[in-house]
Amino acid sequence: MKTEASYQKADDKNVVTSSKSKQLLQRKHIALDAEYLKKIEPLLEKHQGNLSAAIRDTIDLTDVALKYYGNVKDATLLITALKEIREDQAVVPKPLFDLILSQTKGLIIKKEVLDQIFDPSVVTSTSKFEESMQNICTGLYWDATLELTPDDAPGSSGIHVVIKGVDHDKRMFLAGIIGSYMVSSSLGITNMRSQLDTLMFDLEQKGSSNEAYKDLLKNIGYLQNIMEELNSKPDFWRSLISEYSATNYEIVAMHRKFYENLLVGKLPRAIMSSECLCEKLSADTSVQEVLLNLKHSAETSRIVNRIDIESEDLTIHHGYRSMRAVEKLKNIILCLLEASGLNYDYKITSNVIILKHLPEVEQKILELLEYVGIKDVFGEPLHELSSFLKDRNIDSERHMRVFGRRIGRHVIYNYQKRYGDVWTVDDFRDALKRIDKIPGRESTWDVKGNSAHYTVNKCPIANDVEACQVCRGIFRGAMHCAFRDMAELDVINLLSHGDDKCEVYVHVLS
Repeated sequence: MKTEASYQKADDKNVVTSSKSKQLLQRKHIALDAEYLKKIEPLLEKHQGNLSAAIRDTIDLTDVALKYYGNVKDATLLITALKEIREDQAVVPKPLFDLILSQTKGLIIKKEVLDQIFDPSVVTSTSKFEESMQNICTGLYWDATLELTPDDAPGSSGIHVVIKGVDHDKRMFLAGIIGSYMVSSSLGITNMRSQLDTLMFDLEQKGSSNEAYKDLLKNIGYLQNIMEELNSKPDFWRSLISEYSATNYEIVAMHRKFYENLLVGKLPRAIMSSECLCEKLSADTSVQEVLLNLKHSAETSRIVNRIDIESEDLTIHHGYRSMRAVEKLKNIILCLLEASGLNYDYKITSNVIILKHLPEVEQKILELLEYVGIKDVFGEPLHELSSFLKDRNIDSERHMRVFGRRIGRHVIYNYQKRYGDVWTVDDFRDALKRIDKIPGRESTWDVKGNSAHYTVNKCPIANDVEACQVCRGIFRGAMHCAFRDMAELDVINLLSHGDDKCEVYVHVLS
């Protein structure tokens, strides 16, 4: 049964003019089912049964729904959701939500948060997870489209992800949720790329969840570790930032060991702000990665103004006025590069240090290292390297020391494979004895506590400058490889300097 609500014509033109508002009111004949009248009963009660007023309120509500939500259906969903909000949920105004979204860029959503969003009894497959993600977008009123497509390659557990339809910050936010959720399955983000309004990336199986988390930090959570440090020591970082900005970043950060060496007048081996760059490098680190690490560390610690990388060559803009300081800086950087197996020639001007990569020297040294423990390195290998360098007009003196340091590290590495990497002074003596067997050399070792006294009373290569450079390089390279910065070398006498013997001490710091 229908109840009719009728409005009689005010005049022949179906229009009446109000004397108060001067507005035109159009009256029409409408019909409403009882169920609709039932729905607007609260409005009828509000207006003491005035159906016209109740209808006008209904139209105003519909206008709001169409204006802000596009359609009545979406408005109904939101109102229903608001009515069912629990204590652990909140409604946030859009401007405030946009601010929160912008302030969380580069951060990772923690697992305990995701556990409250995705019910494991419901999200049991990739398709179910995709559906849950789409529901999140609907709840946020984001017109986003997500596609999670399992890799169809045999034996692959990877997933290809496509996100589109929203701006870049929202795409990255959604990618962060997906990446964080997939870490527990050891799926890491790789091959991330953007095209117009589309973000694409792959989720690939990693060896562990920790490895997958590192991929997540690299691609999404680039500020995560920074914020954790800021929050753990806010007073320290607030003070440090204030000091740096007040001096226009003309402050050089240094490691405590670096400063300690300066106090005692020694040339430090490391210049980086948090730890020695050498310790971050390994034999399989690519040249570009080494150079980028050096650039980042040196520029961030303000040791230099800027490092330009062209292919595998470096131009270092230092800003120092003293050429003695520039010379020492050059030696430190060459030492750092050499620690990762890289050989460079150099040229210094008042403004820059130019380093040219010499991969052919590296290759030759690697070839000659094969002789260590097989032949006398001070015989054929040394003469072969000397001729190689001279034929190419390369500074033989410096590269002979490099060759020696590489031999020293080589000896230590081989010893560690057999006896472990915990070093004592006795271990150091035993490791170097195998390289000390030069025909005609008379030498002794005297170990007491944390110190070793090494003496050479007679040496057939004492007058061979290049051989002596290799010998000294071996000692220094082995010592630093075994003890890092926890040992000191004191040179007392040298046969090559006219003394009656070579005499050095190695002191291991406790």
